[in-house]
Amino acid sequence: MVKFYTLKIMKYLFIWTFLLSLLGCSKANSQFRSEKISLEKIQEMFTSMENEGSNLEQKLLWSYFFISNKKDKLEQVAKELKKQNFEFVEIYQDDENDYWLHLERIEIHNPNSLFKLDEKLYQIADKYAVNFDGFEVDSADKEGIERNTYFVPEEFKTLAIQEENFPKLLIANSGFILFPHKEEFSYFIKINVPYKSGGKGLLPTDKELKKLDDFEFFIEKLLNDNSIKNYYVFRDTYKGSRNFFLVTNDKAKSNEVINQLKSSGKQREFNFEIISDKNWSLYSDFMNKISQE
Repeated sequence: MVKFYTLKIMKYLFIWTFLLSLLGCSKANSQFRSEKISLEKIQEMFTSMENEGSNLEQKLLWSYFFISNKKDKLEQVAKELKKQNFEFVEIYQDDENDYWLHLERIEIHNPNSLFKLDEKLYQIADKYAVNFDGFEVDSADKEGIERNTYFVPEEFKTLAIQEENFPKLLIANSGFILFPHKEEFSYFIKINVPYKSGGKGLLPTDKELKKLDDFEFFIEKLLNDNSIKNYYVFRDTYKGSRNFFLVTNDKAKSNEVINQLKSSGKQREFNFEIISDKNWSLYSDFMNKISQE
């Protein structure tokens, strides 16, 4: 039998499905043997939630579930765990006449702490011959898990087109479509980098392509190291030249830092300008192009 549980984050409608495989089950006697939730699975869950911007460093409402065909066994489990500050929610019977115990506790977890707690709950389950069947997480105040609204997922779209009989490569992060801080991050840093091309298409060679990517990473790191918030938004590669665009909320400091780099001559040749665009027209125009082709 396979059971699915959801990790509910109501405020932003993020539904996380956590799969628990229950092995060797027999409904005739309702004796369940479950595969333990591994540390790797828990780490994957935390990583996925964090990648969507969920703040897991706050107190959350963690729910824990046990299952048995004997209600009195679950009552014994509840009695013991109440001593460890677990709150009793309910014992209910499902359509297949098995009983479920629902307990909860407001606490902070990381993958290791949740894994260690699960190990203890498996031991409790074994002690009373019931099954520990997993967990759910929700906001402690019922308003939804706090989300870092400055987090932008990386959802890149790519397109290759022909322009004046030459290939043009486009790539953009579509994750900004719902970004709520566009007015604050209204300064687009356009960096133009000439490159060595190979072949009639005037696209970069494989070696040059890696150098271009490394240079982009270098610029992002340079800004981050100088405490300048920035996001990578889109780029085009065409006829011996690449333009890539970052967006920031600090025009003055960005201009100072990038100017210093350009003047130092320690990096490859490049040009840049910072464009004020409160309406994000540059991004909209680029996304329209990459979506319509």
